[in-house]
Amino acid sequence: MKETFKERLWLKGDLLILGLALISGIFARLSGFHVLVSDVLFMSGLVLLCIMMVDILLHAGLMAGWFQKQRKGESDEEFAKRKIDIKRVASEKKNAPIHFKKLGANCLVLGCGLIVIAILITL
Repeated sequence: MKETFKERLWLKGDLLILGLALISGIFARLSGFHVLVSDVLFMSGLVLLCIMMVDILLHAGLMAGWFQKQRKGESDEEFAKRKIDIKRVASEKKNAPIHFKKLGANCLVLGCGLIVIAILITL
């Protein structure tokens, strides 16, 4: 069974973090430190989006299929067994659709949410 994007989210944790960010933004707006808090929330959102991108790229198989040389003392049969089938790598791994793991999905939601809260604080 294929897991949907909504099932990958840690909904309670995400809502708790976004709620705390919103409450801190409201208090910062009232106390006069709204620019500092907004900057921190915005940068935190950007860091989370970068983590999401790294998570997606790590599972994309970009390093699969690199050329391998025959090692010293290795027979031709051993090298043929170890050799990677280039057509299989190109068709299955590199052309596969982008998928989100749990970490990437939650970083996307939290990063976008923190950026939106940071923008709302400064308005």
